Amino acid sequence: MPLQRSGRRRFLATFGVGAVGALAGCAASSSSAPASLDWTPDEWPVAHGSPTNAGHSSVKNVPRSDPTVPEWKLWDVAESEPAVDKDWIIDGLTSSPVVAGDTVFVATGLPRGSRDTDEGGLLALDATTGDLRWAAGLPEGGSGTPAVAGGLVIVGSNDRALTAFDTASGSVRWRTTTSAPVGTPAVAGDHVYVGDGHGSVHAFCRMDGKLHWRFGQRTLTSLGSFLSDNTWRIRAKPAVTDDTVYVTTGIGEGDGPSTDAGNLIALSRSDGEERWRYEYRPKYGSYDVPRAPVVADGTVFVGDTTLHAVNAADGTRRWRFNSGCEVVSAPAVHDGTVYVSSKNVYALSADDGSERWRFVNLAGMDGTISRRVPMESAPVVTDGTVFVAAGALDSGTGEKLWGDLGNQAEGEYFYSSVDQNAAVEGPAITGDAVFMATQYGLILRVTEGGR
Repeated sequence: MPLQRSGRRRFLATFGVGAVGALAGCAASSSSAPASLDWTPDEWPVAHGSPTNAGHSSVKNVPRSDPTVPEWKLWDVAESEPAVDKDWIIDGLTSSPVVAGDTVFVATGLPRGSRDTDEGGLLALDATTGDLRWAAGLPEGGSGTPAVAGGLVIVGSNDRALTAFDTASGSVRWRTTTSAPVGTPAVAGDHVYVGDGHGSVHAFCRMDGKLHWRFGQRTLTSLGSFLSDNTWRIRAKPAVTDDTVYVTTGIGEGDGPSTDAGNLIALSRSDGEERWRYEYRPKYGSYDVPRAPVVADGTVFVGDTTLHAVNAADGTRRWRFNSGCEVVSAPAVHDGTVYVSSKNVYALSADDGSERWRFVNLAGMDGTISRRVPMESAPVVTDGTVFVAAGALDSGTGEKLWGDLGNQAEGEYFYSSVDQNAAVEGPAITGDAVFMATQYGLILRVTEGGR
């Protein structure tokens, strides 16, 4: 199945390290509220599935064999729907999907390397048919995966805005701006937590967008920092527990995608004060800012070119896993096992990082086609199945069950281009379907055969 893309490619603070600004936010703010919302296992309303980013679903009726895989091509939606500008699809990248109720939400126009996009959009699709329910423009393109909570779908755009739309109608409920484009938001309790391209972290009131607190940082090279091209950047979704917000930041020159060093920072959920910082430097030189942190059983897992396991209480390292590849995805963690994409797909012991199994990506063994590897896409896991890219593995053995994981020369979905790959924040699992997205605007609705 050949898939065609347009040849056109358009892309798209003044705080010291540890500075916090706190303002009046939600009137009945409950900073110690549990890191959860009122959603059921039938929904996947935020990237990585939960505030802690564990990437796990408890649903049982998942497609393990003989799947039915209808495709929703966003460029076809743009051709047939006057509400959608086709440039939203052909410029920039497509986010991972999120699902709430009977609607799938996806953002388009996400940053593509160092190139700018003029426009992007937020699309609301019927979760059964893929029909467009509504669409809203995102000036200069989307900047992360949407998040859904309390009748709102919240998403960033590259004009430095964070906007909350009504889930039913697409009307704007509130809009706020920051000093730089924000990344993927996390939602927990009464607040939305999001990082931006200057390394700041913001906590906004979920219902009205008012600022609750802000944590800011700059590269410190004494007074020369104000003349330096080095910039802190946050794009990944924060992880939120009952009392802590964990964020990953990268440092690099200018506005380019490469990262020279990274930090995992733990902030107080109540006021944004820094508790600890874990510093690391990519082993091979990173092509992007660090992925989303994942919190499970007292450990924070974060990947850049190496997967790091860090004590959630004090930031000390527990173990590291090096796959020998330049990129490691955000992991999924369940029942003592960490699942991560890189050169291959790996299952590791959460206790010590020892390898339990790997799914070997045969195409990745040839450097000329190594970009077939879906190495940037986060896995998601149920009690028996790991979903990654456009396929599924048995979570206990790593045996391939079905699909295209990028390891076949004749694969339908993954080619050598950097943007012809799986969306980096992974699939969405609901009670009756798994939704997968490619970065170039294809949504897959996967169900057990015949449904």
